[in-house]
Amino acid sequence: MVWSAARGEWVTCPPDEITWLDRGMLSGNEDVTLHRAPRCAGLRYVHHRWELFSRDTTYRVYLAPDTNGGAPGAEAVQRAARHVLPVAPAHYEAQPVVLPEGAWLVSVSTWVLRLRLDASVPRPAPTPAGPPTQDGKVRPSGPGEEAARRVRAYFDRNAAARLALAYYYQEYILGRAAPHTLPMLDVVIALDLSGEGAVSDYKKLLQSLIWKERGHARNLAGFLLSNGLLTPADLDEARRVVADNERRGVCENARRRLKYRPKGI
Repeated sequence: MVWSAARGEWVTCPPDEITWLDRGMLSGNEDVTLHRAPRCAGLRYVHHRWELFSRDTTYRVYLAPDTNGGAPGAEAVQRAARHVLPVAPAHYEAQPVVLPEGAWLVSVSTWVLRLRLDASVPRPAPTPAGPPTQDGKVRPSGPGEEAARRVRAYFDRNAAARLALAYYYQEYILGRAAPHTLPMLDVVIALDLSGEGAVSDYKKLLQSLIWKERGHARNLAGFLLSNGLLTPADLDEARRVVADNERRGVCENARRRLKYRPKGI
C-alpha cells in the first residue's frame, strides 16, 4: 500500500499491474525533473513477492524503514536507507530490491513516499521448467535469482572477467542507440588478457553460470545490465585500467605479442 497525500489515506497497489512511483505519484506533477512511467521507479508483484525496482536514469532511489510514521525529509531517508538503487543505465533497470513486510519510506530526489506491506512475503516460487530435451532431462525455462548470485560471486573472484565484459559491452552500459560490442581482440589488448579467446571464454562461462548451457549470447548483455552485474562504475574502472596500460606500454606489448594489425592497415 502507498500513502496518498491527496486522499489522506492508504491506497492498495494492485498485484496484477505495476504501481509507478512517477512524477504524479511523488510530486503531484509539480516537479518536472522527475520522470514519468516507464522511466521511473515502481512497485511490482512477481514471483509471489513485492519488488521495488528502478528505471530512473537521473536519480537514485532510497529505501529506509519508517520507524515513527512521520514524514521525514529526503536527506533523513537517504541517511537511514537500507537499500539504494543506483541510477539505471539507459533502457535497463537497476537490480530490484525485495520489499520486506513492514512500513517503509522511499526517496527519489527531494521527494519521499510512504509504503506499507502488511502481508507476509512468501518464498520465491521455483523457476518453471521447460520442455524435456533430447536426453530426456528437463531444463529450466529461464534464469532465476540464483543465476545472478552465481555471476556476482564469479565477478567478485575474477575482476579481470568483470572489467573485460564491462569494456566489451561499453556501448550497452552507456545506453547508446543500436549498441555494438567492441572487437574481442581490442578488449584483449586493452586489458592485456591472457589470450585471443579470453573474452569468448568469459562469455561461454557466464552463459553456463546463468542458463547452464550455451547458446544465449544475445541475451547476455541484457541479463548482466538488468541485474546490476555490470554498471557504469565497472566501465569507469575498466577505462582507468586501459588508460594506465596504454601509458605504461602494456597495450603496445600486447599488440606485438598478438601481432595485431588494426583494420585498414
